[in-house]
Amino acid sequence: MSILHSLAPEQKLPWLRELAEAVKLREGPDGINKALWILYQDKADSTRTWSRAVHIPVPVLAALRRELEKREILEAGNHLRLTESGRALLQCVYSQSKAPQTLCPTCQGMTRFFPPEIMPVLDEFRVLAEQRPQVDVTLDQSHATPETGIRKALLLLEQGLLAEPLFFLGDDDGISLACHLLRRHFMPDPSLAAPILVADIDTRYLEFVANQSQGCIQTRTYDVRDEFPADLCGQFKAALTDPAYTENGITLFSFRCLSACQPESTLFLSMPLPSPAILRNIQLNILQMGWNIKEILHHFNEYHGASIHAHRSSLLICERGAPAPENSFSLRYTPLYTGDMRTPGGRYQCTVCGTIHHTGPDLEYKTILELKEAGCFECGKSSFHRLGSEANPS
Repeated sequence: MSILHSLAPEQKLPWLRELAEAVKLREGPDGINKALWILYQDKADSTRTWSRAVHIPVPVLAALRRELEKREILEAGNHLRLTESGRALLQCVYSQSKAPQTLCPTCQGMTRFFPPEIMPVLDEFRVLAEQRPQVDVTLDQSHATPETGIRKALLLLEQGLLAEPLFFLGDDDGISLACHLLRRHFMPDPSLAAPILVADIDTRYLEFVANQSQGCIQTRTYDVRDEFPADLCGQFKAALTDPAYTENGITLFSFRCLSACQPESTLFLSMPLPSPAILRNIQLNILQMGWNIKEILHHFNEYHGASIHAHRSSLLICERGAPAPENSFSLRYTPLYTGDMRTPGGRYQCTVCGTIHHTGPDLEYKTILELKEAGCFECGKSSFHRLGSEANPS
């Protein structure tokens, strides 16, 4: 039974569609429906927690929030609060009471929590994470939280892989360092553990990892668009990668990890779950190249950035099956990064004074990151939300 059953059919869809069109929501009326349901359940007290709950980008929900405030469904202010008339409307829309709390209050559905003995390691990794180089958005970098790094290292420990040869294809999050710290904490003699190797196109992170591990973690400069180094083929028991979130990027990074791994090995692939059509293509590519998807841990990864993905991505755990030749599936090398898939630049509005700024390759600020560093030229603040696309001024 639809949760919108209490409204007449001619009333339901137009109302939701109007909101979806007003904020240009890709998910359409169904996305609006889910977003309103979270509000009705009082499961979000800010735009960010709302974004995490429905997995819709923060800028889009900020626009929806303004629309709901105009319609006097939400109160204006810092917190998400339904007006009295808004709650009455949603009660009519959903015609049911709030759902009971079923998520574990400790792990919040992640099925994992940090035991007391892990906290010193987490604290140490938090200090290291603060020293990571600045992200390069042209390479789709976005720092995962320190909790994500330790959670991923603990997952390797649970599966008996922490001491095995580990391969990281890209590591701007510093997950290899989290594994290094956990080895020191849980292994009587960490020097007996197999090698950890990080391959990355960004030498800043390679230097950071090598320095922070005092040379215990090996590094290699590598661009996934190049052929995989022959001396690294088949050397590793587990591979971890958080690739560019495009179909080409996910496919290519997964294939390079396949080249790095032994016949019986595991891939830990971090990625958001895109639209069904794109997800189907990605899953087919992964299966055809020789990875079998064993488990999907939803929202396992949390990020300081990546607001377009609601600051989260899932973790796919894949086991290597029968090897497959490269020509058995579609492997394309370009476009690879997100910036290659869309027109660069954009329009951003300061959330404090409302001034509109433009970014782009031929403008003063090439990316939103550069704009945030400089701040609004009117008020100096560094909080912006993205506006709809528009050609950049000449």
